[in-house]
Amino acid sequence: MIKERLHLFLRIARAAYLGENFGYKGKTFDLEPTLVSPYDFIKKVSSPKSKFEELLASLDKGFKIEARTELYRAERGWIDQGIKGYEGLRIREVKAGDRSIIVPVLSEPAVGIDTSSIKDTSTVFAFCFITDPEAGHVFLEKHLNLPKAKDPVEYKWGKLNPQFKTILTEKLEFFLNFFHEAVLILHTNAFIGLKAKHSNVFANLINGCFTGYEYLREQRRGLRDEFFKLVNGKPVHCDADFRPLMPNNIVRLLAQALATQNGKVARPFAPLYAPLKSQESKPIQLADLIAGSVAQQIRQEGHPQEIFAQLFFDKRKIKHLAKEKFAKAYYWIKK
Repeated sequence: MIKERLHLFLRIARAAYLGENFGYKGKTFDLEPTLVSPYDFIKKVSSPKSKFEELLASLDKGFKIEARTELYRAERGWIDQGIKGYEGLRIREVKAGDRSIIVPVLSEPAVGIDTSSIKDTSTVFAFCFITDPEAGHVFLEKHLNLPKAKDPVEYKWGKLNPQFKTILTEKLEFFLNFFHEAVLILHTNAFIGLKAKHSNVFANLINGCFTGYEYLREQRRGLRDEFFKLVNGKPVHCDADFRPLMPNNIVRLLAQALATQNGKVARPFAPLYAPLKSQESKPIQLADLIAGSVAQQIRQEGHPQEIFAQLFFDKRKIKHLAKEKFAKAYYWIKK
């Protein structure tokens, strides 16, 4: 019976997040997309206000009695077993302020890379290390009701109306915390009218985020190590807007730069380039929205939201370029 109720718990959490129909004891509940808390499964629901609460109210008393003891039981509890995976179902537990939220695992981690231009004078690069691209995509579609562009059908910052751009920007910290491990932002005009070799400049831009400022050497090395772990061996999706650099070259150069220590490639790296167009790739679409939101903030305020920490750029890495060339870096890492 314990295993049956554990499976029921995981199935409800998944169906509620996806907003699917759920059958229980001969009745079908048309669930709205819902962010589920563990407390939902043990609280008393006397006057249901949604289909999800109707489902909770219909659960037998034995389920709730068992939930009170089994939800948080160490190692063998429902949440711990769900995090490990049970009968093909997995969950993650994420904190939203003082509230704990259960999110179903719908896909494996991946990296999304995209850019956004600022008045054709500079470019924002977003390197997004995504925990679960599919779950993030579902959140945008079913929880924020964010509309997709048409022809091709995809999420595209440039085709969102101002209302939805505002909604996404206001929810950006929540969105990052729920579906990302880290984000690296690079704002530069180095590629505008560039005559030098693009691959060398790109590699120097990445290395410039983690070198220099000797009094911060250990911190910067730690950040490079963290980003390297998040990219190495993961599928990396990159939009084809870096020409003349091709997406597969961008992926290789990023992994190689993150594998570098003290000016030398110090560890083996295995970039897994995912050759997909943006409409086929959820990681690219998520990165597009983040790049667009950050670019708008920089254009309006001169810097991103405070959720992004500044990562001082080593200007020596672009000193051979024209004097007006600049690079600024920012990062967010899940705590």
